[in-house]
Formats: sequence, structure tokens, C-alpha cells
Amino acid sequence: MDLSSETIDATARLLTDARRAGTMIHSLGNGTPTSNDEADAIADAHASQLGWNVVGWKIGCTSELAMEILNSPGPFAGRIFEGNVHPSGDVVHRPRPLMVESEFAFTIGETIEPRDGEWEVDEIKAHTASVAPALEVLSPRIEGFGKSGYLDVLADSGGNEGVVLGTPAAVSDALDLASIPVRCEVDGETTGEGTGADVLGDPWNALVWLANHLGGRGITLDAGQIVLSGTCTGVASVPVGSTVVVDYGPMGTVTATSG
Repeated sequence: MDLSSETIDATARLLTDARRAGTMIHSLGNGTPTSNDEADAIADAHASQLGWNVVGWKIGCTSELAMEILNSPGPFAGRIFEGNVHPSGDVVHRPRPLMVESEFAFTIGETIEPRDGEWEVDEIKAHTASVAPALEVLSPRIEGFGKSGYLDVLADSGGNEGVVLGTPAAVSDALDLASIPVRCEVDGETTGEGTGADVLGDPWNALVWLANHLGGRGITLDAGQIVLSGTCTGVASVPVGSTVVVDYGPMGTVTATSG
């Protein structure tokens, strides 16, 4: 890495202070990462500075459109911190209008540890307790979210600020996530539509990717943690007082109001 440990810590501090204050910074300045390793190092330092429990992970850039928008070669991961998990129907208060994405949320049932060989989808399914319709709440700490590319977003924990969870469903072969239709509406107006297949062909592929990616970094996926798959419908803006409803067909709906 070209960035020194001092620069990484100072850059992470910018994100930490912004997250705590609910504000935004113009850029990462001299600490702008130029590689995945540097971006991960900043995100790791940010998490350490916060000292908050990690309750899950989000996966970004799991669709071709998202990869194109952020100029990313593939998916990336970001932490979800404690205190930011909401039930469906909740009023979500943020200092700025909500930005949300329609995602599948997996709850890990059995710890997934790093190992020499890669995890396969059947093994990951056996380690997963449930899957639910969900909204990812975005509140990036850097202005112009994603305009400078995916590395800034990766350093900023993927821009994650939380998650809204719908009713979980048990994992079963009868539940074909790739075929699930997803429609996002804000105040009754459709803002995006897709299917589970928009997430790396199948949301399970995203979870397998995360298990192997984190394993390669020596990081464990703990039982009880939540994993967000990546969006099926793009990003929707939810003005204060407005309500977002995402319909997942046979899996039900998930909803939140911007407060």
C-alpha cells in the first residue's frame, strides 16, 4: 500500500467524526484510496475507531448497473453497525432525506469461519437461518456519493447507515430467490423494479462471495449477523414524511417512513 498507517488512521478519523456528527465531508483528501487494500484498511480503521459492534455486512455492486455506475470490477463489502437495524414499518430518522435500496437480508444461523477451501452455495445455505425482504439505508459520509468511484464508497463502509427488515422466511429449496419479483414504490409511485436474478444471478451467489471474500481477509461471519445482498431496484430517495414500500411477491413487503 502507498498510504502510510498514519494517513490511513487520519483518513478514517474524517469518516468517524462525520458519522458521529451526522455530517458529510467533501472528500478523503490525501487519504483517497487507490486500491482495494487501502480502502479496506481505511474501513477497518474506521470500525476500530467507532468501537461499535458489527451486526452484519452489506454487499455492494452485485449488479452490472451498479458496477458500471461506480466503475467497480466486482462486488465489495461494508460493515453494518449496532443500533441501526429497524423493523418494517418503522420511522427512520436521519439528518438527510433517506436513500434506500431493495435487498435480500440473510441471517447467519451457524458461524462461517475462514478456511483453506472456498465455501460452496449448498454449505452456505446450511449455515443460513433465514432470508427476509429488506431495505438498506444509505447515508454516505462523503459528498457526491460514488462520483469518484467505488474505492471511496468501500472506505466509507459502502455508505451504509442501517437496514429495515421485513418478515423472515425459512431457507428451503422451494424458495427460489432468483425468481422473486421486486418492486419499489415511494408514496405509491414506482421507482424501480427487478428480480432476485439482478443480484449476481441469484442472491445466494452474493452471500457465497461474501463468505469467501471475508474468509480471505481472516474475518468470520458470526451466527446472528445480517447480510444484505445488494440492490435489485437501484437507489430510491425518500423525502421526509414520505413512505417507501417494497413488494417482494410471495415473500411479502417491507416498508419505512422517512422521519
